[in-house]
Amino acid sequence: MRLEICPICAAVSGTWLALTALVLSGYLNSEIFLPLISLLMGGTVVGVAYQIGKRKPVIIGAGMLLAFWAVRNLSFKVLILEILAIAIIGYFLFLKPAIENPKKTPKSELEEKLKDCC
Repeated sequence: MRLEICPICAAVSGTWLALTALVLSGYLNSEIFLPLISLLMGGTVVGVAYQIGKRKPVIIGAGMLLAFWAVRNLSFKVLILEILAIAIIGYFLFLKPAIENPKKTPKSELEEKLKDCC
Protein backbone atom coordinates (compact mmCIF):
# COMPACT_ATOMS: atom_id res chain seq x y z
CA MET A 1 0.00 0.00 0.00
CA ARG A 2 1.47 3.29 -1.09
CA LEU A 3 0.38 6.21 1.05
CA GLU A 4 1.29 9.69 -0.09
CA ILE A 5 0.49 12.38 2.44
CA CYS A 6 1.56 15.91 1.68
CA PRO A 7 4.28 16.70 4.24
CA ILE A 8 3.35 20.37 4.30
CA CYS A 9 -0.31 19.52 4.98
CA ALA A 10 0.67 17.16 7.79
CA ALA A 11 3.03 19.73 9.32
CA VAL A 12 0.49 22.56 9.19
CA SER A 13 -2.34 20.46 10.61
CA GLY A 14 -0.11 18.91 13.25
CA THR A 15 1.18 22.33 14.29
CA TRP A 16 -2.20 23.91 14.87
CA LEU A 17 -3.49 20.81 16.64
CA ALA A 18 -0.45 20.81 18.94
CA LEU A 19 -0.69 24.56 19.55
CA THR A 20 -4.38 24.22 20.35
CA ALA A 21 -3.64 21.46 22.87
CA LEU A 22 -0.89 23.57 24.46
CA VAL A 23 -3.14 26.65 24.69
CA LEU A 24 -5.94 24.61 26.26
CA SER A 25 -3.49 23.05 28.71
CA GLY A 26 -2.33 26.50 29.79
CA TYR A 27 1.24 26.14 28.52
CA LEU A 28 0.85 28.84 25.85
CA ASN A 29 -0.81 32.25 26.01
CA SER A 30 -4.03 32.20 23.97
CA GLU A 31 -3.80 35.92 23.11
CA ILE A 32 -0.48 35.32 21.39
CA PHE A 33 -1.14 31.96 19.74
CA LEU A 34 -4.81 32.14 18.65
CA PRO A 35 -3.99 34.27 15.57
CA LEU A 36 -1.36 31.71 14.52
CA ILE A 37 -3.74 28.81 15.14
CA SER A 38 -6.40 30.58 13.05
CA LEU A 39 -3.96 31.19 10.22
CA LEU A 40 -2.79 27.57 10.18
CA MET A 41 -6.39 26.30 10.29
CA GLY A 42 -7.13 28.44 7.25
CA GLY A 43 -4.13 26.91 5.51
CA THR A 44 -5.52 23.46 6.23
CA VAL A 45 -8.89 24.45 4.77
CA VAL A 46 -7.24 25.68 1.58
CA GLY A 47 -5.11 22.52 1.41
CA VAL A 48 -8.18 20.31 1.71
CA ALA A 49 -9.95 22.33 -0.99
CA TYR A 50 -6.90 21.93 -3.24
CA GLN A 51 -6.79 18.15 -2.65
CA ILE A 52 -10.50 17.69 -3.37
CA GLY A 53 -10.38 19.92 -6.43
CA LYS A 54 -14.13 20.29 -7.02
CA ARG A 55 -16.29 23.07 -5.63
CA LYS A 56 -13.34 24.90 -4.08
CA PRO A 57 -15.28 28.07 -3.16
CA VAL A 58 -17.91 26.03 -1.28
CA ILE A 59 -15.27 23.99 0.57
CA ILE A 60 -13.22 27.06 1.44
CA GLY A 61 -16.28 29.01 2.59
CA ALA A 62 -17.65 26.21 4.77
CA GLY A 63 -14.19 25.31 6.04
CA MET A 64 -13.36 28.87 7.04
CA LEU A 65 -16.65 29.17 8.91
CA LEU A 66 -15.95 25.90 10.74
CA ALA A 67 -12.40 27.00 11.54
CA PHE A 68 -13.68 30.33 12.87
CA TRP A 69 -16.26 28.50 15.00
CA ALA A 70 -13.56 26.14 16.32
CA VAL A 71 -11.28 29.01 17.36
CA ARG A 72 -14.13 30.97 18.97
CA ASN A 73 -15.28 27.90 20.93
CA LEU A 74 -11.87 26.51 21.84
CA SER A 75 -12.19 23.63 24.30
CA PHE A 76 -10.99 20.08 24.71
CA LYS A 77 -14.26 18.83 23.18
CA VAL A 78 -13.67 20.98 20.10
CA LEU A 79 -10.06 19.75 19.94
CA ILE A 80 -11.33 16.15 19.88
CA LEU A 81 -13.76 17.10 17.08
CA GLU A 82 -10.89 18.73 15.16
CA ILE A 83 -8.74 15.60 15.49
CA LEU A 84 -11.63 13.42 14.31
CA ALA A 85 -12.33 15.74 11.37
CA ILE A 86 -8.67 15.74 10.31
CA ALA A 87 -8.53 11.93 10.61
CA ILE A 88 -11.69 11.46 8.53
CA ILE A 89 -10.59 13.94 5.87
CA GLY A 90 -7.13 12.37 5.79
CA TYR A 91 -8.66 8.92 5.37
CA PHE A 92 -10.76 9.95 2.38
CA LEU A 93 -8.04 12.04 0.73
CA PHE A 94 -5.00 9.84 1.30
CA LEU A 95 -5.67 6.38 2.71
CA LYS A 96 -8.82 5.31 0.85
CA PRO A 97 -7.40 5.97 -2.66
CA ALA A 98 -4.25 4.02 -1.74
CA ILE A 99 -6.36 1.06 -0.57
CA GLU A 100 -8.62 1.11 -3.64
CA ASN A 101 -5.70 1.20 -6.13
CA PRO A 102 -2.78 -0.48 -4.33
CA LYS A 103 -0.97 -1.64 -7.47
CA LYS A 104 -1.70 1.31 -9.71
CA THR A 105 1.52 2.97 -10.76
CA PRO A 106 2.02 6.19 -12.70
CA LYS A 107 3.07 4.06 -15.69
CA SER A 108 -0.16 2.03 -15.67
CA GLU A 109 -2.19 5.22 -15.35
CA LEU A 110 -0.42 6.66 -18.38
CA GLU A 111 -1.04 3.45 -20.34
CA GLU A 112 -4.75 3.65 -19.52
CA LYS A 113 -4.92 7.25 -20.70
CA LEU A 114 -3.19 6.32 -23.93
CA LYS A 115 -5.72 3.51 -24.54
CA ASP A 116 -8.57 6.01 -24.23
CA CYS A 117 -6.81 8.47 -26.49
CA CYS A 118 -7.34 6.87 -29.90
